[in-house]
Amino acid sequence: MITQDFSKPLETATVLQKIVLDKAQWVKAKEAEFPLSTFEKNIEKSDRTFYDALAQGSHEKPAYILECKKASPSNGLIRREFKPTAIAQVYKNYASVISVLTDEKYFQGDFAYIQQVRDVVTQPVLCKDFMISEYQVYLARFHQADAILLMLSVVNDETYRILADLAHSLGMGVLTETSNEEEFERALVLGAKIIGVNNRNLHDLSVDLNRVVELTAKYADKIPADVRIISESGIYNHQQVRELQQVAHGFLIGSSLMGSPDLNNAVREVIFGENKVCGLTRAQDVKTV
Repeated sequence: MITQDFSKPLETATVLQKIVLDKAQWVKAKEAEFPLSTFEKNIEKSDRTFYDALAQGSHEKPAYILECKKASPSNGLIRREFKPTAIAQVYKNYASVISVLTDEKYFQGDFAYIQQVRDVVTQPVLCKDFMISEYQVYLARFHQADAILLMLSVVNDETYRILADLAHSLGMGVLTETSNEEEFERALVLGAKIIGVNNRNLHDLSVDLNRVVELTAKYADKIPADVRIISESGIYNHQQVRELQQVAHGFLIGSSLMGSPDLNNAVREVIFGENKVCGLTRAQDVKTV
Protein backbone atom coordinates (compact mmCIF):
# COMPACT_ATOMS: atom_id res chain seq x y z
CA MET A 1 0.00 0.00 0.00
CA ILE A 2 1.35 3.42 -0.99
CA THR A 3 1.65 5.83 1.94
CA GLN A 4 3.37 8.71 0.13
CA ASP A 5 1.12 11.80 0.06
CA PHE A 6 0.94 13.47 -3.36
CA SER A 7 -2.03 15.73 -2.65
CA LYS A 8 -0.63 18.17 -0.09
CA PRO A 9 -0.96 21.77 -1.41
CA LEU A 10 2.21 23.89 -1.58
CA GLU A 11 2.40 27.67 -1.20
CA THR A 12 5.07 27.93 -3.90
CA ALA A 13 5.13 24.97 -6.27
CA THR A 14 7.47 24.22 -9.16
CA VAL A 15 6.13 23.05 -12.52
CA LEU A 16 6.67 19.42 -11.55
CA GLN A 17 5.02 19.84 -8.17
CA LYS A 18 1.96 21.45 -9.78
CA ILE A 19 1.71 18.58 -12.25
CA VAL A 20 1.89 15.99 -9.46
CA LEU A 21 -0.74 17.80 -7.38
CA ASP A 22 -3.06 17.87 -10.37
CA LYS A 23 -2.28 14.22 -11.10
CA ALA A 24 -3.36 13.21 -7.61
CA GLN A 25 -6.71 14.90 -8.24
CA TRP A 26 -6.98 13.26 -11.67
CA VAL A 27 -6.38 9.80 -10.21
CA LYS A 28 -9.01 10.34 -7.54
CA ALA A 29 -11.59 11.44 -10.12
CA LYS A 30 -10.69 8.69 -12.60
CA GLU A 31 -10.95 5.97 -9.98
CA ALA A 32 -14.42 7.18 -9.09
CA GLU A 33 -15.45 7.31 -12.75
CA PHE A 34 -13.81 4.05 -13.84
CA PRO A 35 -13.13 1.83 -10.80
CA LEU A 36 -10.44 -0.84 -11.00
CA SER A 37 -13.05 -3.46 -10.12
CA THR A 38 -14.77 -2.84 -13.45
CA PHE A 39 -11.77 -3.73 -15.61
CA GLU A 40 -9.17 -5.60 -13.54
CA LYS A 41 -10.49 -9.00 -14.65
CA ASN A 42 -9.85 -8.03 -18.28
CA ILE A 43 -6.16 -7.26 -17.77
CA GLU A 44 -3.69 -9.71 -19.29
CA LYS A 45 0.10 -9.77 -19.02
CA SER A 46 2.14 -8.02 -21.70
CA ASP A 47 3.72 -10.24 -24.34
CA ARG A 48 6.22 -7.61 -25.56
CA THR A 49 9.39 -7.39 -23.50
CA PHE A 50 10.54 -3.83 -22.86
CA TYR A 51 13.85 -4.90 -21.36
CA ASP A 52 14.76 -7.16 -24.27
CA ALA A 53 13.91 -4.41 -26.74
CA LEU A 54 16.45 -2.08 -25.15
CA ALA A 55 19.07 -4.66 -24.16
CA GLN A 56 20.71 -4.46 -27.59
CA GLY A 57 21.32 -0.74 -27.24
CA SER A 58 25.02 0.07 -27.09
CA HIS A 59 27.41 2.98 -27.45
CA GLU A 60 28.06 1.85 -31.04
CA LYS A 61 24.42 1.23 -31.95
CA PRO A 62 22.13 3.12 -29.59
CA ALA A 63 18.50 2.17 -29.09
CA TYR A 64 15.76 4.71 -29.72
CA ILE A 65 12.58 5.36 -27.78
CA LEU A 66 10.57 7.58 -30.12
CA GLU A 67 7.72 9.53 -28.59
CA CYS A 68 4.17 10.44 -29.55
CA LYS A 69 3.64 13.83 -27.91
CA LYS A 70 1.07 16.44 -28.85
CA ALA A 71 2.04 19.16 -26.37
CA SER A 72 4.24 19.89 -23.36
CA PRO A 73 4.54 22.47 -20.56
CA SER A 74 7.79 23.80 -22.04
CA ASN A 75 6.68 24.04 -25.68
CA GLY A 76 2.90 24.29 -25.57
CA LEU A 77 1.19 22.73 -28.60
CA ILE A 78 3.86 20.89 -30.59
CA ARG A 79 1.92 18.98 -33.24
CA ARG A 80 -1.45 20.32 -34.30
CA GLU A 81 -2.20 17.43 -36.67
CA PHE A 82 -1.65 14.74 -34.05
CA LYS A 83 -2.52 11.30 -35.40
CA PRO A 84 -0.97 8.56 -33.24
CA THR A 85 -1.47 5.81 -35.81
CA ALA A 86 0.23 7.79 -38.59
CA ILE A 87 3.09 8.73 -36.26
CA ALA A 88 3.54 5.11 -35.23
CA GLN A 89 3.65 4.01 -38.87
CA VAL A 90 6.79 6.14 -39.24
CA TYR A 91 8.34 5.29 -35.90
CA LYS A 92 8.03 1.53 -36.33
CA ASN A 93 10.81 1.58 -38.94
CA TYR A 94 13.34 3.03 -36.52
CA ALA A 95 12.33 2.63 -32.87
CA SER A 96 13.20 -0.04 -30.34
CA VAL A 97 10.33 1.22 -28.17
CA ILE A 98 7.55 3.73 -28.82
CA SER A 99 6.55 6.11 -26.04
CA VAL A 100 3.04 7.54 -25.72
CA LEU A 101 2.18 10.53 -23.54
CA THR A 102 -1.05 9.93 -21.64
CA ASP A 103 -1.22 12.96 -19.34
CA GLU A 104 -4.24 15.01 -20.39
CA LYS A 105 -3.84 18.42 -18.77
CA TYR A 106 -0.23 19.25 -19.56
CA PHE A 107 0.54 17.08 -22.60
CA GLN A 108 -2.90 16.68 -24.23
CA GLY A 109 -2.39 12.94 -24.03
CA ASP A 110 -4.86 10.09 -23.72
CA PHE A 111 -4.64 6.47 -22.60
CA ALA A 112 -6.56 5.52 -25.75
CA TYR A 113 -3.50 6.50 -27.81
CA ILE A 114 -1.59 3.50 -26.41
CA GLN A 115 -3.84 0.94 -28.08
CA GLN A 116 -3.96 2.95 -31.31
CA VAL A 117 -0.17 2.88 -31.52
CA ARG A 118 0.26 -0.70 -30.38
CA ASP A 119 -2.15 -1.99 -33.01
CA VAL A 120 0.15 -0.91 -35.86
CA VAL A 121 3.61 -1.72 -34.43
CA THR A 122 5.45 -4.76 -33.09
CA GLN A 123 7.59 -2.84 -30.61
CA PRO A 124 6.78 -2.50 -26.89
CA VAL A 125 4.82 0.66 -26.07
CA LEU A 126 5.79 2.80 -23.08
CA CYS A 127 3.09 4.65 -21.14
CA LYS A 128 4.64 8.04 -20.37
CA ASP A 129 2.87 9.66 -17.45
CA PHE A 130 3.38 10.83 -13.88
CA MET A 131 2.79 7.54 -12.09
CA ILE A 132 1.87 7.86 -8.42
CA SER A 133 -0.64 5.05 -7.84
CA GLU A 134 -1.24 1.36 -8.47
CA TYR A 135 -4.44 2.33 -10.25
CA GLN A 136 -2.47 4.08 -13.00
CA VAL A 137 -0.30 1.00 -13.54
CA TYR A 138 -3.36 -1.20 -13.93
CA LEU A 139 -4.93 1.38 -16.23
CA ALA A 140 -1.80 1.50 -18.38
CA ARG A 141 -1.77 -2.26 -18.82
CA PHE A 142 -5.53 -2.34 -19.45
CA HIS A 143 -4.86 0.01 -22.37
CA GLN A 144 -2.10 -2.38 -23.56
CA ALA A 145 1.04 -0.56 -22.39
CA ASP A 146 4.12 -2.77 -22.18
CA ALA A 147 6.09 -0.48 -19.88
CA ILE A 148 5.67 2.50 -17.58
CA LEU A 149 7.78 5.47 -16.57
CA LEU A 150 8.64 5.90 -12.89
CA MET A 151 10.21 9.24 -11.98
CA LEU A 152 12.44 9.30 -8.91
CA SER A 153 11.83 13.05 -8.73
CA VAL A 154 8.20 12.16 -7.98
CA VAL A 155 8.13 8.87 -6.05
CA ASN A 156 10.07 7.80 -2.98
CA ASP A 157 11.79 4.41 -2.77
CA GLU A 158 8.84 2.68 -1.11
CA THR A 159 6.39 3.90 -3.75
CA TYR A 160 8.84 3.00 -6.52
CA ARG A 161 9.15 -0.58 -5.31
CA ILE A 162 5.39 -1.01 -5.04
CA LEU A 163 4.73 0.35 -8.53
CA ALA A 164 7.70 -1.42 -10.15
CA ASP A 165 6.75 -4.76 -8.58
CA LEU A 166 3.18 -4.36 -9.79
CA ALA A 167 4.34 -3.48 -13.31
CA HIS A 168 6.61 -6.52 -13.40
CA SER A 169 3.78 -8.77 -12.19
CA LEU A 170 1.80 -7.60 -15.22
CA GLY A 171 4.66 -8.37 -17.59
CA MET A 172 5.54 -4.71 -17.99
CA GLY A 173 8.95 -3.07 -17.89
CA VAL A 174 9.98 0.11 -16.09
CA LEU A 175 11.92 3.10 -17.36
CA THR A 176 13.38 4.63 -14.20
CA GLU A 177 13.90 8.35 -14.68
CA THR A 178 16.54 10.36 -12.84
CA SER A 179 17.67 13.97 -13.06
CA ASN A 180 20.44 14.40 -10.48
CA GLU A 181 23.07 12.53 -8.48
CA GLU A 182 20.78 11.59 -5.62
CA GLU A 183 18.17 10.09 -7.96
CA PHE A 184 20.75 8.29 -10.10
CA GLU A 185 22.28 6.68 -7.04
CA ARG A 186 18.82 5.66 -5.83
CA ALA A 187 18.11 4.06 -9.21
CA LEU A 188 21.25 1.95 -8.89
CA VAL A 189 20.39 0.87 -5.35
CA LEU A 190 16.82 0.06 -6.40
CA GLY A 191 18.16 -2.25 -9.09
CA ALA A 192 16.70 -0.39 -12.07
CA LYS A 193 17.46 -2.13 -15.37
CA ILE A 194 16.82 0.87 -17.62
CA ILE A 195 17.88 4.23 -16.19
CA GLY A 196 16.79 7.37 -17.96
CA VAL A 197 18.59 10.64 -17.37
CA ASN A 198 16.27 13.56 -18.05
CA ASN A 199 18.30 16.45 -19.40
CA ARG A 200 15.36 18.73 -18.65
CA ASN A 201 14.88 20.08 -15.14
CA LEU A 202 11.16 19.58 -14.61
CA HIS A 203 11.11 22.12 -11.80
CA ASP A 204 12.13 25.05 -14.03
CA LEU A 205 12.12 23.38 -17.52
CA SER A 206 15.77 24.25 -18.27
CA VAL A 207 17.88 21.77 -20.30
CA ASP A 208 21.44 20.61 -19.64
CA LEU A 209 22.78 17.92 -21.98
CA ASN A 210 25.88 17.53 -19.82
CA ARG A 211 23.80 15.94 -17.08
CA VAL A 212 23.99 12.42 -18.50
CA VAL A 213 27.73 12.86 -19.13
CA GLU A 214 28.39 13.95 -15.56
CA LEU A 215 26.25 11.28 -13.92
CA THR A 216 27.62 8.38 -15.94
CA ALA A 217 31.17 9.58 -15.29
CA LYS A 218 30.66 9.85 -11.54
CA TYR A 219 29.02 6.43 -11.20
CA ALA A 220 30.91 4.63 -13.97
CA ASP A 221 32.27 1.94 -11.65
CA LYS A 222 28.86 1.37 -10.04
CA ILE A 223 26.74 0.90 -13.17
CA PRO A 224 26.23 -2.84 -13.84
CA ALA A 225 27.18 -4.01 -17.32
CA ASP A 226 23.62 -5.05 -18.14
CA VAL A 227 22.04 -1.72 -17.14
CA ARG A 228 21.12 0.54 -20.04
CA ILE A 229 21.38 4.33 -19.79
CA ILE A 230 18.87 6.37 -21.80
CA SER A 231 19.41 10.06 -22.48
CA GLU A 232 16.05 11.87 -22.40
CA SER A 233 14.98 15.32 -23.60
CA GLY A 234 16.75 18.08 -25.50
CA ILE A 235 17.97 15.91 -28.40
CA TYR A 236 17.48 17.82 -31.65
CA ASN A 237 20.23 16.70 -34.03
CA HIS A 238 22.57 13.86 -34.96
CA GLN A 239 25.63 15.65 -33.62
CA GLN A 240 24.14 15.54 -30.13
CA VAL A 241 23.50 11.82 -30.57
CA ARG A 242 27.09 11.28 -31.71
CA GLU A 243 28.44 13.09 -28.66
CA LEU A 244 26.15 11.53 -26.07
CA GLN A 245 26.24 7.95 -27.35
CA GLN A 246 29.70 7.75 -25.81
CA VAL A 247 27.97 7.59 -22.42
CA ALA A 248 24.38 6.55 -23.24
CA HIS A 249 23.05 3.31 -24.72
CA GLY A 250 19.93 4.92 -26.11
CA PHE A 251 17.85 8.05 -26.53
CA LEU A 252 14.28 9.09 -25.85
CA ILE A 253 13.31 11.69 -28.44
CA GLY A 254 9.97 13.42 -28.84
CA SER A 255 9.58 17.19 -29.15
CA SER A 256 12.15 17.69 -31.90
CA LEU A 257 10.40 15.07 -34.04
CA MET A 258 6.84 16.11 -33.27
CA GLY A 259 7.61 19.68 -34.30
CA SER A 260 8.61 18.65 -37.82
CA PRO A 261 6.10 18.54 -40.71
CA ASP A 262 8.17 15.78 -42.35
CA LEU A 263 8.36 13.23 -39.57
CA ASN A 264 10.19 10.49 -41.46
CA ASN A 265 12.92 12.87 -42.57
CA ALA A 266 13.20 14.32 -39.07
CA VAL A 267 13.73 10.86 -37.58
CA ARG A 268 16.36 9.98 -40.18
CA GLU A 269 18.24 13.24 -39.68
CA VAL A 270 18.48 12.74 -35.92
CA ILE A 271 19.40 9.05 -36.08
CA PHE A 272 21.58 8.91 -39.18
CA GLY A 273 22.64 12.51 -39.75
CA GLU A 274 23.06 13.97 -43.23
CA ASN A 275 24.86 10.87 -44.50
CA LYS A 276 21.89 8.50 -44.78
CA VAL A 277 22.72 4.86 -45.37
CA CYS A 278 20.82 3.62 -48.42
CA GLY A 279 18.71 0.52 -48.00
CA LEU A 280 18.74 0.55 -44.21
CA THR A 281 15.95 2.09 -42.19
CA ARG A 282 16.12 0.60 -38.70
CA ALA A 283 18.59 2.14 -36.29
CA GLN A 284 19.89 -1.24 -35.16
CA ASP A 285 20.77 -2.11 -38.76
CA VAL A 286 23.11 0.81 -39.14
CA LYS A 287 26.51 1.05 -37.53
CA THR A 288 26.63 4.64 -36.36
CA VAL A 289 29.11 6.64 -38.39
